[in-house]
Amino acid sequence: MNKRSWQIAPLLLLDAVCLALAARAQKPAQQQPVTVTVTVVNVLPQKPEPAKLADVNLWSQDVQCGHGRTGPRGEVALLHVSPGAAQTGDLRVEISHAGDLVIYLPAGGLLNSSSALPTNLTVQLLPKGSQLLIKGPGQIEAMLHRMSLEIASLQKQNTTLRQDAAATRNQKPDLGAAIAEWAQANGFSADEVNKTVEQWADVIQKQSDQATTEQKALAELALKHYDAAAQLFHLATNADLQQLNAEDAQEQSLEAQVKALQAAQQALLDKERNSLRDLINHAQQTASADQLSLNYHEATQTLESAAETANGEYKKHPGDKGLHELWLQALRAEANAREREGSHSPADQSLTLLAQAADDDRLLIREYTALADREGAAAAKNNLGNALDDEGGRASSDKAIALLDEAVEAYRIALDVRTKSDLPRDWAMTQMNLGIALEDEGELASGDKAMALLDQAVAAYRSALEVRTKADLPQDWAQTQDGLGSALTVQAERSSGDKAIAFLGQAIAAYENTLEVFTEVHQPQNWASTQFHLGAALFDAGELEYGVGAIPLFDLSVEAYRNALKVYTRTDLPQDWASAQNGLGITLRDEGELASGERATSLLNQAVDAFRSALEVRTKSALPQGWAQTQMNLGNALEDEGERAAGDEAMALLDQAVVAYRNALEVDTREHMPWGWAAAQSNLGIALTDEGERAGGDRAAALLDQADQAFRSALEVDPNSIKILEGASHLDHELLFRFDEALRFDELRAKIDPSPSNKLDLLEADLTAAHFNDCIQIAGSISDGALTPGGRLIRDTLNLACQWGSGNSERTLAAEKLFAPEAATTSRSSWVFTGTLHFLANSPAFAPGRNAWIALFTAEQNGDNAGMTAALRQLEPILQR
Repeated sequence: MNKRSWQIAPLLLLDAVCLALAARAQKPAQQQPVTVTVTVVNVLPQKPEPAKLADVNLWSQDVQCGHGRTGPRGEVALLHVSPGAAQTGDLRVEISHAGDLVIYLPAGGLLNSSSALPTNLTVQLLPKGSQLLIKGPGQIEAMLHRMSLEIASLQKQNTTLRQDAAATRNQKPDLGAAIAEWAQANGFSADEVNKTVEQWADVIQKQSDQATTEQKALAELALKHYDAAAQLFHLATNADLQQLNAEDAQEQSLEAQVKALQAAQQALLDKERNSLRDLINHAQQTASADQLSLNYHEATQTLESAAETANGEYKKHPGDKGLHELWLQALRAEANAREREGSHSPADQSLTLLAQAADDDRLLIREYTALADREGAAAAKNNLGNALDDEGGRASSDKAIALLDEAVEAYRIALDVRTKSDLPRDWAMTQMNLGIALEDEGELASGDKAMALLDQAVAAYRSALEVRTKADLPQDWAQTQDGLGSALTVQAERSSGDKAIAFLGQAIAAYENTLEVFTEVHQPQNWASTQFHLGAALFDAGELEYGVGAIPLFDLSVEAYRNALKVYTRTDLPQDWASAQNGLGITLRDEGELASGERATSLLNQAVDAFRSALEVRTKSALPQGWAQTQMNLGNALEDEGERAAGDEAMALLDQAVVAYRNALEVDTREHMPWGWAAAQSNLGIALTDEGERAGGDRAAALLDQADQAFRSALEVDPNSIKILEGASHLDHELLFRFDEALRFDELRAKIDPSPSNKLDLLEADLTAAHFNDCIQIAGSISDGALTPGGRLIRDTLNLACQWGSGNSERTLAAEKLFAPEAATTSRSSWVFTGTLHFLANSPAFAPGRNAWIALFTAEQNGDNAGMTAALRQLEPILQR
């Protein structure tokens, strides 16, 4: 996932251009900051009224260059505008805390394009929804001009949500989201603004002979003709380059007359800075249009060329501060474009591109540090963290952890400067980025370290939400809520019992918050991505519920996946479509297992259809791991269908399940994927066993022989796979029930990961190995809070048997009294006691009441509370002896 700049900020320009120049301006007298006096008035009344106590900010490429609050007459002096920022040609003014008033003039808040910053500026305001805000070509053109410079942030909107790298490469950003956000901020409907913009664009196209090249390009951009827009911006860039070359030639001809023409030379140098500035801006616009068409490599090349030109101009005049700043600006644009290309490229190309982007950011850090520009260095540190995080997401595990560690450090250093009080939006953005890197690292870690990293990630996301509120920054708020939901989901995956349920509840709430802003109409891809994540979280919550309580959650999960598939089409977003189909199939299959009759058959049929759809994209050649995973899922659904069918239909379904499992084994080999291989072998054995029990004669014998071999293969890797070998009763007991080996395996696994589920495995292994005292000790170490109700039922049933096996009748009776109410009311535990049932049937310790003990565990396995109660009644007189 690239993920980090949802605020509307021109990523291709230097964040710290303003204060960098201000810091350097303290030495030469001619570089002192420019004082700008701003008067803010509401022009709607007949006599304009001053806007009192409004906050006024000057920005250069989303970096604050000057700020203050208006007084009684609507005036404020902005004393922090550096001379370099005053000449950049991309300054804009923003007004906040002015009630429902928004900027009317200067149009779009843009102060100048080629002229110098005025020392006295009047900002005119109008109420939101005033028609003058969208009336006239000047207002529309200014709005589109600003969006074209800021369009790069839209790329990050579509790469921030948690998706795999291959899916992210195919996302198509939508200019409509930026227009919708502008409309909302200024009191219009998105449809009204879109209509006005389209009308303006139509006029430009009809009067193209009277329009400038940039106006034509903006019109094409407004009509979403991105390739045409890129070509027109490219023409403007070439024209700027030709003009710059002509001015270079003129400068060379004047060098022989330096003394006489110093004034003219200085004027020409000013013009060169302006031309270079325009070239960089047009290169940015060209790159933005290319990125909208997913031409990321072309965008990088355009900005790389602009940076080379800027560097060449600076080398000609190494003492010129303005050219130095423009070179840094162009270098930042190039680094960001290369990072974006790397995040959308195949694995064999992305690591090199991301490493180059990180090197560019390190060069920027050195340059800003030499200038004593702390904010410029902090901005570069933030972007270095972005590149390292992306690189870490694609590197091998050991290297990835080192890269993510470095990314986290870079973000924390940036936060030393980007404080909440001084730079709240930058602080919130960096907190968001920090949360992403910590979450990525937490997913790679294990045990306590993983949970600590995930806790820090959640804290970082929540910090970002202190500034990114729904009221002030709805898009940023939604993006941060989505990130928070992702981190909470991972926390739930690393937890169990009530704790896991609590994490999932918070994650689901965060995703639902996200969907309050990300709508199907205005942000369809973001909406679909969040629906996908919501579907996965709801499925996980259903898995923890057990029994019929899971069905409502599974229904909501299915609905969310189907919503995602409204946008994720096979044509436009094939890999996203396949992932959603696979997730949908898993949910349908689990829900089908809980259902019965025709509903179960319908759900399983839908699951099979979903898995087969996913395999249309997840092919063995293109996506081997995804192909194998989906083949396993398909085999499971077909096996479930086969178990419910009869006759030839059952045999046909089981045949298909066997084929699917064998397909999975072509990729999940014992050498490279031992656990996946063992699971596939076990599932294959179950399907072959079911098929063999339905066949007759020689075919039945052959199928059962194949099942025997599959189970033996699985047990070579995973002796504990007995828990999923239901129906394999034809195998020799000395193979199936190797309880000492199972105990050794579970002891090792619980030592590595002492989770409640692993402790339950060890608890059963101790019972079946007749280590009754150890079994009692393990049962006592698993607290109620760490388990679901079904998990507590498993623990207490096994503990009751262990107490009896230990020979302490008093403790057995005490355990039985506590257990009886639980056995009568708790829903099905979803645990298969194959090994325990075999042990009970053969252990001398359970000879008294053997049938009742077997009936108790069989009833629990089947979810039969009445049967458990009846079995306990049969045991009572035996336990009291």
